[in-house]
Amino acid sequence: MKRAIIGGFISLIGSIWTLAVIISASNYTINGWSTPPGKLLTQIAESDLTLWFGISIALVVLGIVIMIIEYFRKDS
Repeated sequence: MKRAIIGGFISLIGSIWTLAVIISASNYTINGWSTPPGKLLTQIAESDLTLWFGISIALVVLGIVIMIIEYFRKDS
């Protein structure tokens, strides 16, 4: 149970960081973008927030994985 709560907090922190990166990148103006990466990913890449975006997404995934593992774990 304790690890499930830790996983929830990790994914919450990751989602807050993701939101912060998206808000910061949306204030960055760009001249143009192409369709496959899209406007948001182009703004993230041009404002040099790619590393922080990757870390925040990894934290969200890590938290979810920890919660899934704890959900299916059988205690003796």
